[in-house]
Amino acid sequence: MDNSSHAPRGLRKALLASAVSAALITGSLLLPAADAQAENAVPTYQPWTGTTQGKATQKLIADLKAKIAQAEKDQAASPDFLDDLKKTLNEYEAATMVSQAQPFLDNFSDGEFTTNATWKVTAGQWQVDKSGSNRGLVSKIRQQANLNNLLGNLLNPQGTQQQGTGAQYAAIYTKAKLPGAFTASTKFTSKDRYGGLQLSLYQGASAQNQYRVAYQPGNNQGLMLQKVTANGATTLGAYNGAINLEDGGAHELTMTRDANGKMTVLLDGQLAINASDTSLKGDLDGILITNVGGSYWLREVSVKPLQ
Repeated sequence: MDNSSHAPRGLRKALLASAVSAALITGSLLLPAADAQAENAVPTYQPWTGTTQGKATQKLIADLKAKIAQAEKDQAASPDFLDDLKKTLNEYEAATMVSQAQPFLDNFSDGEFTTNATWKVTAGQWQVDKSGSNRGLVSKIRQQANLNNLLGNLLNPQGTQQQGTGAQYAAIYTKAKLPGAFTASTKFTSKDRYGGLQLSLYQGASAQNQYRVAYQPGNNQGLMLQKVTANGATTLGAYNGAINLEDGGAHELTMTRDANGKMTVLLDGQLAINASDTSLKGDLDGILITNVGGSYWLREVSVKPLQ
């Protein structure tokens, strides 16, 4: 007698979650018993090692979905049970599926920025400084008017003057397939108490869509978290207070976003901004750094999937 449709729904879901978790470890859910117990059977799945783990997980989930669909067609199980099983499997897939995006790290220790990773300058001047306490990818721009509303199209070269010493801002980017749920950070040294530094993860060939965190020395909003689209920049959150990091030391600015769109900004490991946004979907296409006035040494830029 099938009692699965009469069990309390909460208990049934808990049992289903356990069943799916066990299946994802053993690869045995809904497999015929004879196949599972055959002593001389050739293994269907290879050991999950290194970069093969994501592919094995995707294959297993696809197989489970196919078996659930067949069970529905054959009316081989309670419809409520199959509905709960599909929901549990979808939730697991959304939470744990390995993205095709890759982690990114560049500390400029090789003394250049044009290969491994390949950064491209679109405005101002950038160079790697390996000497003294101020080291890293350096950019210097004289104090300008408020340029915090810079929008997309920053990946296109801005003309001879913009790439020279008279540039109003400095911009540099690198293409990289990055996860939509991420931890992005830069370790930097700041010298001038004006202007600002912006770290953006972008989508699109011209960085039309971005998530951007901005450090603004001398401003009464020392940090801002923004979403940038074709319609303009929207402030998702801000730290209302002056922040001055021009003490000669290195500082770390971190922006995170989880799979549910919850976002944070941390400065030197301390929470500064909480926000939420789900409007940008899928993976991201690269990293954009913009200097809107000041002298900055970027010691490290990193992006990794948010666990």
